[in-house]
Amino acid sequence: MATAPRPKARARSAQRQQAMVDAAARLLIEEGPDAVTHRRVAAAAGVPAGSAGYYFPTRQELYAAAVAAAERVRSAGAAERARSLPRRRRSASATAALLLEVLYAPALDGAVVTRRLQPMLAATADPDLRPIMAASRPALLDALREALERCGWAEVAASRHFDLVVRMLDAALLYGAATGDEDPVADAVTDVARLLELVRDARPVAG
Repeated sequence: MATAPRPKARARSAQRQQAMVDAAARLLIEEGPDAVTHRRVAAAAGVPAGSAGYYFPTRQELYAAAVAAAERVRSAGAAERARSLPRRRRSASATAALLLEVLYAPALDGAVVTRRLQPMLAATADPDLRPIMAASRPALLDALREALERCGWAEVAASRHFDLVVRMLDAALLYGAATGDEDPVADAVTDVARLLELVRDARPVAG
């Protein structure tokens, strides 16, 4: 008859598993999907090489855990970044830049399209990962609304066109990267800023 793991052994096992989940999330955010391998995760977590395969028998299971943890990090970072903004009126360009920082928390850089955005879109298209991405969406939208309000763009946050602004954050980055722009973030800021002004100045449609 098998003996149940002792409390200390269970605690150590849970700690190792959590360390691997945290490490997998960091690797995914900082380096992209290719970095999430059993060997890399075990090394980054500081656990025996065989541990990753023990807790996550397949790479798909390991990657799903990484995506879920990375989305938790992103949601928490987005909320923290939005709350940290002092309330004052900002220009459309300054606000657009901050919206990108919020959506791509905890860090935004020039490699955001290949390292972050494209893997996120791939995860959203994957039936197994789509629920994970969908679960984090409400918190991200709340953070973006708060950022708009703190930047003096509350009318956009409350607008029926708010979802277009959110979509433009991703679309402008993708377009900038696809056209070979050396700085897709700057290109996205310009496009999102234009949309913010259009939404702010839009007149209600008579109905």
